[in-house]
Amino acid sequence: MMIRSTLQSVLRVSSTSTTSNQRCLTSLTVLQSPSSSFSYCYSTSSFNTTTTEEKKKRNVLPTNLFQKVLLGVGSSLIAMYNPGRTDMVAALGEVSGGCVLPHLKTKMMNDSDGRWLLEHKPRIRIETLPEQLSSLAPDTFGGAYYKFLTDNGFSPDDRAEVRMVEDDDEAYVLQRYREVHDFWHVLADIPPNVPGELAIKWLEMVQTGQPMCALSALVGPLRLPFQQQRQLIQHTAPWAVRCGRNSKFLLNVIYENHWNDNLIELRKKLNFEPYSGPTIIDK
Repeated sequence: MMIRSTLQSVLRVSSTSTTSNQRCLTSLTVLQSPSSSFSYCYSTSSFNTTTTEEKKKRNVLPTNLFQKVLLGVGSSLIAMYNPGRTDMVAALGEVSGGCVLPHLKTKMMNDSDGRWLLEHKPRIRIETLPEQLSSLAPDTFGGAYYKFLTDNGFSPDDRAEVRMVEDDDEAYVLQRYREVHDFWHVLADIPPNVPGELAIKWLEMVQTGQPMCALSALVGPLRLPFQQQRQLIQHTAPWAVRCGRNSKFLLNVIYENHWNDNLIELRKKLNFEPYSGPTIIDK
């Protein structure tokens, strides 16, 4: 009964995110403001995008070890059977993250930008995006990100809130990881179809070491057709490993400072190699 209650609570919390994945980014039209000049560089002394609601104490869902184990097993089985269950993927990330989140937090604390992120905890939400994101040139990071969102009907608000990680900093590390996921698609120039998501999961596995990423990267391909499996083995997985090892630690990047950066130049700054292999097609 305890486990059922825990799982039901997780499903209730994440149902909003799952439903929101179906809606298009129509609300981004409010970001178009031709009359105002574009200026969205953050100051480390004053910048904070956390909303009033988010400043309140996080609504943590306490779980003991027994619950975490059962929820981890259940969510992993469901996620493997149906990768589209983003609620179960999110739950798996939270209950399995305890072994790696302290390490990721340490890596951020050892970097000036990472420390600033942990201190200020900025969020990637529609309300925190710059007003003129839609007017940026498509060869800028911000312009490419806006195109990625609108082309795919995505919204940054679709990311589920972290509920089962009690440490505030570790919860933010996982929240930040979720919210910058689409940025990595843009940097990599990889579509958000099933093979493309698996390629990014390989990149995330190398960069973060999260068990959830490893499970998706290693088990997810078993459901792919043979041609897509071969492409993953020969092209996308080797690229992801190489890119993940050579790039700057991507959770330490204050992406919000780079909206108007040329995308190619930003990749160079991060030593990020975009994918250049055969086109990733979801067939």
